[in-house]
Formats: sequence, structure tokens, C-alpha cells
Amino acid sequence: MTNTSDLEKLAEIELQREEEEDEEEQKRVPDGPSSTFNPDPSHPYYDVARHGIIQVSGDDNYGRKLIVFSSCCLPPSHQLNHRRLLEYLKFTLDQYVEMDYILVYFHYGLRSSNKPSLKWLREAYSEFDRKYKKNLKTLYVVHPTNFIRIIWNLFKPLIR
Repeated sequence: MTNTSDLEKLAEIELQREEEEDEEEQKRVPDGPSSTFNPDPSHPYYDVARHGIIQVSGDDNYGRKLIVFSSCCLPPSHQLNHRRLLEYLKFTLDQYVEMDYILVYFHYGLRSSNKPSLKWLREAYSEFDRKYKKNLKTLYVVHPTNFIRIIWNLFKPLIR
């Protein structure tokens, strides 16, 4: 039977091995969206992309792309052309709509100062034809308000 000092040595060796694996993993995978999000000023939608509103965050366990829309990153409405935002969203989605993908919408941070108009939302919905809806496997709405919940329940039968 082994004594406690042998067990401590084994635990220390195992801990060291895990730390080395973590360091190697960190070298291969960048730390979060801030390091992967660095738009080039020559990007065609740099004026919108620089805010970090839309990010492709990787793949889920089934290999589907995870696209994140963060309302908290929306600047005040007078600083952002919402038409350009819609074009940028379509530009980003066009790269992934031929494969299965997941869309995550973070509603937290949406205020009256940065909220798009209902007219814009209606136009946006009409612009997303079957091409965008066909391979959308899941839409997650995170932190919805009561208004969003009511609208969701009203339009749920139409969305399916």
C-alpha cells in the first residue's frame, strides 16, 4: 500500500500535467470574443462590425456554428445605421446559412436609446427568406422582457 507522501506526489504530478494541458489549450484557442473580434478597417462593414454586435463564437457539440447577437453592444440609434446593421447581419449569416447554425440573441442591454424601430424589425423579418430559416436549428432568446415573451407567443405559430 502506498503512503501519503506517494499520493501527494502523484497528485502534484497530475496537477502539473493538467496545468500544462490547459496552457497548450489556451495557445490553440483564443480567449473569448475579445481576442477573436478584431475587425480589419478594410472590412466592408467595419462601421458596424467594430461594435461587436454580431459574433461567430465557434461550434456546438454537433458542429453547428454559433452566431451571437448582443443587444448590449448596440450604440445609440443616432450613431448606428440600422439598415447597415441588417446588411451586416445578412453578410455574416450568408457565410454559414448553407450549413446548420444556431442563433443566440442576448436581449439584455437594449434600451430606448439604442432600440431599433418596429418598422425596422418588420423589414428585417421580411428580408430573411427561406435561405436563412432553412438551416437555423435553434434560436435562443436570452433575458427576454415580458413584451418579448408576449410577442414571441403571438408569433410562434407563424414562425414554425
